[in-house]
Order: sequence, then structure tokens, then C-alpha cells
Amino acid sequence: MADTLFAVLIQIDADALLLPNAAVSEVTAMDRFEAAEKGAPPWLAGWHSTAERRIPVLSFEGLCGHAQPQSHKRQRVVIVNPVGQRVHGGAFALLAQGHPHLLTLKSDAIAAIPLRAADREEMTLSRVRVAGQEAVIPDLERIESELASLA
Repeated sequence: MADTLFAVLIQIDADALLLPNAAVSEVTAMDRFEAAEKGAPPWLAGWHSTAERRIPVLSFEGLCGHAQPQSHKRQRVVIVNPVGQRVHGGAFALLAQGHPHLLTLKSDAIAAIPLRAADREEMTLSRVRVAGQEAVIPDLERIESELASLA
């Protein structure tokens, strides 16, 4: 099983993100989502409220300098476990354009490909071809650094 990868494929506006399965703690509907206040960074889509805390919801498109996608009823909030200690409250979330897909992959089923011109290199660890489509492996540490600027 050493060459098996467990991952989550998250559809975003015109692309997909690939995260390790262990990075995702929960996927929820938009019923507890509130949009970001006017004047918030363009990558902050809003907040997901739970009984214990308010979790920032980020738009990966916004982090890469693109417009945030239009909201619709199929969007989901993907709560991500932080990799470092920078995130106030212990978690952040990414806005998904539908239900994420769990993948079990053999290591030879994933191949690195060149970044697209529109990819923001500092937010991207790699671009890969997996399960018949392209996906971005985001730099979660860099995302957490951006998020730390909110505190």
C-alpha cells in the first residue's frame, strides 16, 4: 500500500484542486455561510459558522488573482486542517463548486504537468493530471500565511 495515495479532488470554478485526504476534515453545505464584509481581501469569500467558532472560507480563485465564482446552490464549504500553527481558530475552508470526490490512486496514476500561464506559482506546489483531468496541488502553508494576515 506504500504506493497508494488517498486524496480529495475539489472542483473550483474552471479547475480542480487535489488535496491529501487527511487535509480535509469536513464538507458542508452553504447553509451556515455568510459572505465576507465589504473591504475584505478579494480571496476571502466569507465565513462558515459553527457552534464553537467562525471559520474563514477562502476562494482559491481569489488567492490566484482571479474573480470569485458566482454563488449557486451546489457550492460546498471544504474545511481544511491546517498544516502549521498560523491559522487562528485552528482551521480554514475552501469554497468548492460541488461535492468533492474521494480518490484512491496508485502513485503511477498521477503525473506532474507544466503550470498554466494563469496559475499563481506561489500558491501552487504543482499541477498534475489525475483521474483523467488536470488539477492543482495548492501550497497549503502559503495559503495559511495569507490567512494569517487577517489576524
